[in-house]
Amino acid sequence: MKNLLLLLCCASLFSCVAQTYPMEGNDYPLYRKQGMSFKDMNNNLNKFEGTWEYQDSTSKLTVILQKMEDYEVGSALSDVIVGNYIYEENGVEIINTLTNPAVSQGSDDIYHIEMFGFSNSTRILGNFEDPVHSKWTDYTLYLTYNAPTRANSQPQLEWSTIIREFYNPDGDVDATQALRFPRLVTLTKI
Repeated sequence: MKNLLLLLCCASLFSCVAQTYPMEGNDYPLYRKQGMSFKDMNNNLNKFEGTWEYQDSTSKLTVILQKMEDYEVGSALSDVIVGNYIYEENGVEIINTLTNPAVSQGSDDIYHIEMFGFSNSTRILGNFEDPVHSKWTDYTLYLTYNAPTRANSQPQLEWSTIIREFYNPDGDVDATQALRFPRLVTLTKI
């Protein structure tokens, strides 16, 4: 009886150990459960870190990204890219999440960009937040890394946002789906 009890205790201990999955590849589970951990085994997230900028004659987007390990994503832990950004039009600051942390998820939520999924080793996807419109609109952000070439000596990121969901259950007259930031631009590492 003692042996059976000891065996049951050992089995329950091993079942509590976190299951670790690579972030890349076809084995990436769709559903994240308690105790799961997703690791950037090939360090593919490292190339997304840094300060990136897009600028044309009227607008400027500056994005600062960093890699964090064991970041809480739902009930699981994952290596992620997190960050914030500043968007300007005609020299006027439209959005600055570097000085205005997100408050929608609570005081610990200070990032407006959370990238936690891979399409492949050069394309990641995740959530993007506009501090004003995000109470009505959920955005998905795709970042595609382009390595330097002879024509382009700096790495670049293709920034692509889509509206995933728009909801306004209370009929708020200020609710809008309008994007206050670029939908598709190419950022250069600075």
